[in-house]
Amino acid sequence: MRLLSLGLGKKGCRIVGLLNRNGERINDINLFKCYAIHRELPFLSAIDLPESNKFTAWLDDEAARSVINTIFSRNEFFEASLLITELMDDYGFNFALRIGEELMSLSEDPVMILAILPYLEVGSNYEEIRRRLKLLNESSHFLILFEDRENLDRMILDSMNMMALVGEIDLKKKISGEVVIDTSDVFNSLMKKGLSSVGFSSTEIKKSFLDKLAFWREEEPAKRKSDRMVKLLRRAIEENLSARCDLSTAKSVLVLFEGDPGNITMDGMFSCLTLVNQKFPRIELRYGDYPVPGSRNLKAMILFSGMTGFKY
Repeated sequence: MRLLSLGLGKKGCRIVGLLNRNGERINDINLFKCYAIHRELPFLSAIDLPESNKFTAWLDDEAARSVINTIFSRNEFFEASLLITELMDDYGFNFALRIGEELMSLSEDPVMILAILPYLEVGSNYEEIRRRLKLLNESSHFLILFEDRENLDRMILDSMNMMALVGEIDLKKKISGEVVIDTSDVFNSLMKKGLSSVGFSSTEIKKSFLDKLAFWREEEPAKRKSDRMVKLLRRAIEENLSARCDLSTAKSVLVLFEGDPGNITMDGMFSCLTLVNQKFPRIELRYGDYPVPGSRNLKAMILFSGMTGFKY
C-alpha cells in the first residue's frame, strides 16, 4: 500500500523523516511518499528528507491548499494519505484539520490521521483530548492513535511498515501468503466512526549452527509453530498496544502475521482467530499474512477499530 505521508508539526515531521529512512521498500520503492510541513525553516532543515519535500507554511487554508496542489502536481502514485501529528501540538493539529479537509474534497482516496496522544494518566486533560479527537475524526476517514511513550518511534515504524505491506507483491520473491489480503481489507477493517489502535509483537526465531547444517533434521512440530503465533498475538493485545483504548467497544479487528512462510501456518492462524473470538465475541474479523522467505523474525499485528473510549 503506497501512502502519501505528511508530517505536520515537530513530532509529525520527525516521524516522516524516520519513515523516509526506514520505511518498507518493495521492488526498490519506498511505500511511504514522505513530506514535512512546519513553519520553522531551521527545524525543517534538520529533517531527513529531500529539500523539495519540505514545506514552510503558515497556518491558513490557502497554505494547506498550496501544499496539496504542489504535491499533486508531481503525479506520484499513492492509494491513501497518512497525516501524522501530535494531538496537543497546536500547529500540527490545526494544519491536519485543514489538510485533511482539503484532501477529502479533492480525492476519493482514504485519508488517515495518525494522532500522537500525550501519555494517558490520571489528571490528563480528557475534555480537550476528546474535543480534538472529534475534530480530527471529522477531517479524515480513519483515526489511528499512538500514545507518546518511550518506544513511540519503533512502535509507529513497525506497525505502519507492516500495514503498508498489505497488498504489495515483491517481484523477486514470487510467493504468496497463506491468506492473501489487499488494501481494501485494511480500509474495511478501519471504522469511519470511532478510534483505532494497533497491537504489535515480534520474536526472533533462533537456529543453532547445528540446526542450519542438519537439513535432514525433522521439521519443527506444527503445534510449536501454532503456539508461537498465539503467544505473539496475545502479547500484542495485552502488552503492546499503541493506545490504551477500551477494546471491549471495538467493532472491527484485523490480524496480520509477517515472516518466513514456514513459520506461519493455517492451524496457527485459526488458533489466533479463536483467541480473538473468545476475547471479543461478535467482533468483525479479518486476517491474513505477508510472507518474507528466509526471515528470522516473526511479527504479529492486530488493528482494533471503532472504539469509543480509553481504558488504562
